[in-house]
Amino acid sequence: MKPQMWSVRMMSSLRSLRSIVLVGLLGGGSMALNSCGSSQMADKQVASEVMSSPASEMADSKSASKPDAVASKSVVPIPQKPQLIRTADLSLRLESIDKMVVQVRRIVQAKQGDIYNFQDDRPQGNGEHRQATLVLKVPSVALDETLTEIVKLGRVENQSIKSEDVTQQLVDTDARLKNLRQQEDLTRKIMDRSGSVKDILAVSQQLSEIREQIEQLDASVKNLRQQVGYSTINLKVEEVQSGNAGGDGFGVQVGETWKNSTHSAGSLATNLVLTLLWLLPFTPFMAIGFGSVYYMMRRRKRLAVVAKPKLED
Repeated sequence: MKPQMWSVRMMSSLRSLRSIVLVGLLGGGSMALNSCGSSQMADKQVASEVMSSPASEMADSKSASKPDAVASKSVVPIPQKPQLIRTADLSLRLESIDKMVVQVRRIVQAKQGDIYNFQDDRPQGNGEHRQATLVLKVPSVALDETLTEIVKLGRVENQSIKSEDVTQQLVDTDARLKNLRQQEDLTRKIMDRSGSVKDILAVSQQLSEIREQIEQLDASVKNLRQQVGYSTINLKVEEVQSGNAGGDGFGVQVGETWKNSTHSAGSLATNLVLTLLWLLPFTPFMAIGFGSVYYMMRRRKRLAVVAKPKLED
């Protein structure tokens, strides 16, 4: 019984060993197949990434370059508007200066401006006309409209407009202000780090000089921008008699001629008086000269009379 049992046990052990070996072989093959499959999938993934990366990079570069190109084509530098200081000179002849002043003030204030200076020259004698000079300030955008309304008040004798371009001056001044403010900030930081009293005083002096330059430039910029924003009108008016503001008749011409002639006569008399006053200090020398000449002429005549009888004898 024992040999049979032993043989049965041997046969069962061999079967179990064989099943273990088969399981091991099957497991190793599946692992090998899995590793090969995973390696092939990894290779395919890497290849697909390698193949797709240039295309994606090219697409990205193209998509990134397109907005830049469009932006470079669409962005056009806008020219800066010229900063002009405009001044107008206007001369009028009209009937009443008092009435004109009221009308001009109404026109200017309607344009958000005002009369800055008014000088009234009243006549001192007959034949002279009353004159007045006004300095007006109006916004630059309303200059032309203001002039159009003022010229309707009388007859235009003279009219001109001049402009001064201060664009570059404003740009340069703004750049200097920016640099000075940067220097001011840097100097303040240096002052905070300074340790000795001597260094602090030196930096404080430098900071004070920079601040003074900033204030001067800032005031200059504000003045220029004020002149750019508001234009000046120098208005000169002359009051004439009623009915003569629109044209010069015979009576006006006669009056102007008489005025010019009397003015010339007065100028001549004034020049003669001034000439006599200038010659007055030289009167003694002139008297001595004329006296000497007169004495020589009398002496020569006397000698001629004395010598004539002797020749007759």
